[in-house]
Amino acid sequence: MTEVTTSRIRENFSRNLAFYRKAANKTQLELANELNYSDKSVSKWERGEGIPDLEVAAQIANILGISVSDLIADKVKRRILITRNKALITGLSVGIVWLVAAILFFLFQFVLPDIRSWLVFIYALPISAIVSIVFSGIWWKRIHILLSVSLLIWSAGLCACLSYPNPKIFLIFIIAAILELLSLLAFFIKK
Repeated sequence: MTEVTTSRIRENFSRNLAFYRKAANKTQLELANELNYSDKSVSKWERGEGIPDLEVAAQIANILGISVSDLIADKVKRRILITRNKALITGLSVGIVWLVAAILFFLFQFVLPDIRSWLVFIYALPISAIVSIVFSGIWWKRIHILLSVSLLIWSAGLCACLSYPNPKIFLIFIIAAILELLSLLAFFIKK
């Protein structure tokens, strides 16, 4: 292999690694942690000061959802759609929860008109939060998980408060506040 070819592969790798890492919404540190490397190594690869061995390159490709060929190709495949597709899939999944809630609302209106059928929309909030937590855990950063957990905590408290006509049920929000503080602490401890 000539020096020109090696130099070109290194340039392509550094450019493509940075592009695909950002398209996957990962920081250098997050990628490095998944590889059990330091973020300095990832930074060095992205600056073109070296390239990892083939086994590590295969791990990188697997993490980023691309092939090793994509990492060294002259032209970058525009994988920005990866991030858009993730957001679309998450949105559609949450939308399905609300579609089911709307269908149940209309069914309850006709079959059981005496019940408080509007509560299905309130119950859809924590279910949406659970769906969001799942997809945030798979694709998004930890802040998205924190926001989804917060939605789950407060919407579950709201469901309990509206479902049980006890004058002291509002005290459930004290539990919700404590859970919120614990989730915030867990978020900052892991950082």
